[in-house]
Amino acid sequence: MRTLFLFAAALAALAAGRASAEAPCAEDAERLCPGIPSGDGRLWACLQRNNLQLSSACTRNLQEVKRRAAEFKADCANDVFRFCPATPRGGGNVLECLRPHVGRRELSSTCENAVATAVEKLDEFRAACADDLAALCQGVQPGNGRLLMCLRYQSDKISSRCRQAVSP
Repeated sequence: MRTLFLFAAALAALAAGRASAEAPCAEDAERLCPGIPSGDGRLWACLQRNNLQLSSACTRNLQEVKRRAAEFKADCANDVFRFCPATPRGGGNVLECLRPHVGRRELSSTCENAVATAVEKLDEFRAACADDLAALCQGVQPGNGRLLMCLRYQSDKISSRCRQAVSP
Protein backbone atom coordinates (compact mmCIF):
# COMPACT_ATOMS: atom_id res chain seq x y z
CA MET A 1 0.00 0.00 0.00
CA ARG A 2 2.86 2.39 0.80
CA THR A 3 4.12 2.10 -2.77
CA LEU A 4 0.74 3.10 -4.16
CA PHE A 5 0.46 6.01 -1.77
CA LEU A 6 3.90 7.34 -2.58
CA PHE A 7 3.35 6.95 -6.30
CA ALA A 8 -0.02 8.69 -6.17
CA ALA A 9 1.44 11.38 -3.98
CA ALA A 10 4.40 11.77 -6.24
CA LEU A 11 2.12 12.35 -9.17
CA ALA A 12 0.43 15.11 -7.28
CA ALA A 13 3.43 16.65 -5.53
CA LEU A 14 6.25 15.57 -7.83
CA ALA A 15 9.31 13.93 -6.48
CA ALA A 16 12.85 14.74 -7.52
CA GLY A 17 14.72 14.99 -10.74
CA ARG A 18 17.64 16.54 -12.58
CA ALA A 19 18.49 19.16 -15.12
CA SER A 20 15.99 21.94 -14.76
CA ALA A 21 15.00 24.66 -12.36
CA GLU A 22 11.70 22.87 -11.81
CA ALA A 23 13.46 19.76 -10.50
CA PRO A 24 14.26 20.66 -6.87
CA CYS A 25 16.45 17.62 -6.21
CA ALA A 26 18.57 17.84 -9.36
CA GLU A 27 21.66 19.35 -7.79
CA ASP A 28 21.30 17.12 -4.74
CA ALA A 29 21.20 14.03 -6.94
CA GLU A 30 24.29 15.11 -8.84
CA ARG A 31 26.18 16.08 -5.66
CA LEU A 32 25.17 13.20 -3.36
CA CYS A 33 24.51 10.40 -5.83
CA PRO A 34 26.94 10.89 -8.74
CA GLY A 35 26.74 8.25 -11.41
CA ILE A 36 23.63 6.61 -10.01
CA PRO A 37 21.10 6.24 -12.83
CA SER A 38 17.47 7.15 -12.28
CA GLY A 39 16.23 3.65 -13.09
CA ASP A 40 15.30 0.94 -10.58
CA GLY A 41 14.90 3.24 -7.60
CA ARG A 42 18.57 3.51 -6.63
CA LEU A 43 18.63 7.29 -7.05
CA TRP A 44 15.49 7.69 -4.93
CA ALA A 45 17.03 5.44 -2.25
CA CYS A 46 20.28 7.43 -2.36
CA LEU A 47 18.43 10.70 -1.80
CA GLN A 48 16.54 9.15 1.10
CA ARG A 49 19.78 7.88 2.67
CA ASN A 50 21.28 11.36 2.39
CA ASN A 51 18.24 13.23 3.64
CA LEU A 52 20.26 15.27 6.15
CA GLN A 53 22.38 16.71 3.34
CA LEU A 54 19.57 17.63 0.95
CA SER A 55 18.85 21.20 -0.05
CA SER A 56 15.87 22.85 1.56
CA ALA A 57 13.96 22.82 -1.76
CA CYS A 58 14.51 19.09 -2.21
CA THR A 59 13.66 18.41 1.42
CA ARG A 60 10.41 20.39 1.09
CA ASN A 61 9.55 18.49 -2.09
CA LEU A 62 10.12 15.09 -0.48
CA GLN A 63 8.21 16.15 2.63
CA GLU A 64 5.27 17.18 0.44
CA VAL A 65 5.30 13.77 -1.22
CA LYS A 66 5.33 12.06 2.16
CA ARG A 67 2.60 14.36 3.51
CA ARG A 68 0.31 13.60 0.61
CA ALA A 69 1.07 9.90 0.95
CA ALA A 70 0.13 10.01 4.63
CA GLU A 71 -3.11 11.82 3.79
CA PHE A 72 -4.01 9.23 1.18
CA LYS A 73 -3.24 6.44 3.60
CA ALA A 74 -5.33 8.05 6.33
CA ASP A 75 -8.20 8.60 3.89
CA CYS A 76 -8.23 5.02 2.63
CA ALA A 77 -6.71 2.71 5.25
CA ASN A 78 -10.06 1.30 6.39
CA ASP A 79 -11.32 0.82 2.84
CA VAL A 80 -8.10 -0.91 1.81
CA PHE A 81 -8.44 -3.23 4.80
CA ARG A 82 -12.08 -3.90 3.89
CA PHE A 83 -11.84 -4.35 0.11
CA CYS A 84 -8.20 -5.13 -0.67
CA PRO A 85 -6.63 -7.05 2.22
CA ALA A 86 -4.94 -9.65 0.00
CA THR A 87 -4.02 -7.30 -2.83
CA PRO A 88 -0.27 -7.26 -3.46
CA ARG A 89 1.24 -3.86 -2.70
CA GLY A 90 3.05 -1.89 -5.35
CA GLY A 91 2.57 -1.12 -9.00
CA GLY A 92 -0.81 0.52 -8.46
CA ASN A 93 -2.48 -2.75 -7.43
CA VAL A 94 -4.32 -1.25 -4.45
CA LEU A 95 -5.56 1.68 -6.51
CA GLU A 96 -6.83 -0.74 -9.13
CA CYS A 97 -8.54 -2.74 -6.38
CA LEU A 98 -10.30 0.36 -5.04
CA ARG A 99 -11.13 1.83 -8.46
CA PRO A 100 -14.27 -0.31 -9.14
CA HIS A 101 -15.78 0.86 -5.84
CA VAL A 102 -15.75 4.54 -6.84
CA GLY A 103 -19.27 5.84 -7.50
CA ARG A 104 -20.95 2.90 -5.76
CA ARG A 105 -21.16 4.46 -2.29
CA GLU A 106 -19.00 1.65 -0.93
CA LEU A 107 -15.94 3.71 -0.02
CA SER A 108 -15.78 6.39 2.62
CA SER A 109 -16.28 9.82 1.07
CA THR A 110 -12.69 10.83 1.84
CA CYS A 111 -11.30 7.68 0.24
CA GLU A 112 -13.62 8.01 -2.73
CA ASN A 113 -12.29 11.52 -3.37
CA ALA A 114 -8.68 10.43 -2.87
CA VAL A 115 -9.04 7.44 -5.21
CA ALA A 116 -10.86 9.45 -7.87
CA THR A 117 -8.14 12.11 -7.79
CA ALA A 118 -5.32 9.54 -7.87
CA VAL A 119 -6.95 7.64 -10.74
CA GLU A 120 -7.41 10.85 -12.71
CA LYS A 121 -3.79 11.92 -12.16
CA LEU A 122 -2.47 8.44 -12.94
CA ASP A 123 -4.53 8.20 -16.12
CA GLU A 124 -3.29 11.62 -17.24
CA PHE A 125 0.29 10.60 -16.47
CA ARG A 126 -0.01 7.28 -18.32
CA ALA A 127 -1.60 8.85 -21.38
CA ALA A 128 0.87 11.70 -21.59
CA CYS A 129 4.02 9.77 -20.72
CA ALA A 130 3.57 6.23 -22.07
CA ASP A 131 5.99 6.70 -24.97
CA ASP A 132 8.51 8.52 -22.80
CA LEU A 133 8.39 5.80 -20.15
CA ALA A 134 8.91 3.10 -22.77
CA ALA A 135 11.84 4.93 -24.33
CA LEU A 136 13.56 6.31 -21.25
CA CYS A 137 12.60 4.22 -18.23
CA GLN A 138 12.74 0.59 -19.29
CA GLY A 139 13.32 -1.68 -16.32
CA VAL A 140 12.32 0.90 -13.70
CA GLN A 141 10.04 -0.69 -11.13
CA PRO A 142 6.83 1.28 -10.49
CA GLY A 143 6.32 2.64 -7.01
CA ASN A 144 7.84 5.11 -4.59
CA GLY A 145 7.88 7.74 -7.33
CA ARG A 146 10.55 5.90 -9.33
CA LEU A 147 8.86 6.32 -12.72
CA LEU A 148 8.25 9.98 -12.09
CA MET A 149 11.82 10.45 -10.90
CA CYS A 150 13.13 8.67 -13.98
CA LEU A 151 11.26 11.12 -16.19
CA ARG A 152 12.19 14.14 -14.09
CA TYR A 153 15.85 13.09 -14.13
CA GLN A 154 15.67 13.15 -17.91
CA SER A 155 13.41 16.17 -18.20
CA ASP A 156 15.40 17.51 -21.13
CA LYS A 157 14.49 14.39 -23.15
CA ILE A 158 10.76 14.00 -22.43
CA SER A 159 7.97 15.16 -24.71
CA SER A 160 6.23 18.45 -24.03
CA ARG A 161 2.97 16.60 -23.32
CA CYS A 162 4.66 14.45 -20.68
CA ARG A 163 6.51 17.44 -19.25
CA GLN A 164 3.16 19.15 -18.77
CA ALA A 165 1.76 16.09 -16.97
CA VAL A 166 4.65 15.93 -14.52
CA SER A 167 4.94 19.67 -13.89
CA PRO A 168 3.53 21.17 -10.71
